[in-house]
Amino acid sequence: MKKLKLIVLFLVTLFFPLSLLGEENNLVAEVGTYKLFQEELNFLLEEEPQLRQILKTKPELKDEVYKSLIERWVNITLLSLQAQKEGLDKEPQIQKRLDELKKMFLAEEYLKHKIGEIRIEEKSLKEYYEKNKNKYKTPEGVKVKHILVYVPEKADNATFQKALSKANQIYSKILKGANFEEMAKVYSDDTASKVKGGDLGIIRKGETIPEFEREIFKLKVGEISKPIRSPYGYHIVKVEKKVPAEILSFDKVKNLVEEDYRREQEKILVENLIKELRQIYQPKIYLETIKKETSDGAK
Repeated sequence: MKKLKLIVLFLVTLFFPLSLLGEENNLVAEVGTYKLFQEELNFLLEEEPQLRQILKTKPELKDEVYKSLIERWVNITLLSLQAQKEGLDKEPQIQKRLDELKKMFLAEEYLKHKIGEIRIEEKSLKEYYEKNKNKYKTPEGVKVKHILVYVPEKADNATFQKALSKANQIYSKILKGANFEEMAKVYSDDTASKVKGGDLGIIRKGETIPEFEREIFKLKVGEISKPIRSPYGYHIVKVEKKVPAEILSFDKVKNLVEEDYRREQEKILVENLIKELRQIYQPKIYLETIKKETSDGAK
């Protein structure tokens, strides 16, 4: 990624002289015939999310950040000028690579331009939401309480057996009428939930470890499980209620709907654009050449 940014900077410098884009009173650096203006410096900053984040948290570093960007531009420009002076840009292989890099850069900028023309209306978002409602729902869940008998990571079999024996004793007491919540407060090793009588709140499908999820969703409301083994030890679980899956309202997921809809429109645009351009330029692909080269190389 860092290499790509340097290439982009190099291409902007080489193929699009910045002196054509800026005003003299916004000039921040120059090397030979190349000039860097404030507008282009801001563009370079936009290409650096880490630096933007630093400026958000520490705006007092603005001068240092800009100075580092300018120094990098100067260094790349110096190297580019010397490469041109020594005729590297005239070498056939380097010209080919420059052509490829320029092609990639222009293709990327063209796509950005076309995608930027996409306009999204509220009506379209609502229609997309209605067609794809099932994408915007919370999975079913269960409201549960638990008692955890903790087993340390990498414990031996004897330790697991001892914990299981303790869990079975607690389970037996509950079956005989002991209050689940009081037992949780006394015996649970889950310090966060024990003070609340073991309350874990609502757990939805996909939110917890598979072996735990599999067992708790089998339970009926009011049912108490036998000890369930997990990487944390043994759990005794009580299901308080079942929570059905819920389709979220448009207003709640509007931002997500817009992201999905925009992504879909971008995909359609690119597919149609490529299809149209193929008709115009009629590309030709010679797979037999690749097969021949592969065959010759194997001999």
